[in-house]
Amino acid sequence: MRRAIPSLVIVFSVYFASSAGAALTCEHLVAVAQTTLTLRDQGYSLAAVLAEVERGELRQTLDAQEINLLRQVVRISFTSEYTPREILEACKSGSLGIPKPKPKPKP
Repeated sequence: MRRAIPSLVIVFSVYFASSAGAALTCEHLVAVAQTTLTLRDQGYSLAAVLAEVERGELRQTLDAQEINLLRQVVRISFTSEYTPREILEACKSGSLGIPKPKPKPKP
């Protein structure tokens, strides 16, 4: 049964990409971030979630740049580097690219 849940990333991504003419929007990235957090909290590994991004279904719908963006959103969401809200803010600030890394806190 565990195998079905990671495919939520595919469901969200393909559904949203299809509804937007195969172009990711800020809201799509937030949906992927939220799904990633849910999967992480249910015990899935980062590798398992990233593997879903690599599946053929997404590669048929999205281009290489969008796949790379999804990988980055999954990684920074999973590791809590950015919250879904921060991803939305970074995206709406004019960039659908990868958000800039946060400065590391000084010890």
